[in-house]
Amino acid sequence: MNDLSPATTAQAPVAPSPVLSVPCILAAADALLPHLERGRRVDRTMLRGAMEAAFGESDVSGLWDWKDAYEACEVATILFLRKFGRALFRKAAAPEARLAALSKIAGLTPSHTRRSEESKAMQQFSTPLPLGLAVVTAASISPSDVVLEPSAGTGLMAILADIAGGSLALNELGETRADLLSSLFPALSVTRFDAAQIHDHLNAGVMPSVVLMNPPFSALANLTTRVADVCVSSPHKTLPS
Repeated sequence: MNDLSPATTAQAPVAPSPVLSVPCILAAADALLPHLERGRRVDRTMLRGAMEAAFGESDVSGLWDWKDAYEACEVATILFLRKFGRALFRKAAAPEARLAALSKIAGLTPSHTRRSEESKAMQQFSTPLPLGLAVVTAASISPSDVVLEPSAGTGLMAILADIAGGSLALNELGETRADLLSSLFPALSVTRFDAAQIHDHLNAGVMPSVVLMNPPFSALANLTTRVADVCVSSPHKTLPS
């Protein structure tokens, strides 16, 4: 007979809440930032070390997974761009030069080869930095623009729009990513609605002239049923993704 008493049954590790994990992700990003500043590639061994130092445990513990590690890389990239992005854009005025510079920066961090259940359920696909630049460049964002990003992720496109001079309105449904956005863009009030219905929830005082998105959404958040492609445009500018 099998003994299934609580004393002998192995318990699956419980993932920490964003309240606990977000400070650790930010700490890992801070540890990775100097490598990006030196142009040094962050490999998986280096990334694992930063995450283990920040969380105090390996990923086997369940305290963090590789999605968290990728988020830390994105946060480090955003911190790098906040520090050097405007100078980089001034130096590399032509779109081609900016693309080359951002492609080099993006190449310093590992590619996203592992997907978590949360990222699948909530369709969290980060926009690669070079593609984000293409979108922001196509939008011709200026200081007169109010830029809405309904599914802002960790803020990789948002930081590019900020460098271009736009005022930001950010929304993100994912709890961890929304908390990261609030830490990275503390002057903003990040909203947390399902982007597919953002038009029903947008504050009446927010009048975007540009909408940056990574559509289409093939399913509603947390649902596996597929829906028709969604097209979202702004009152003044419509941007292809």
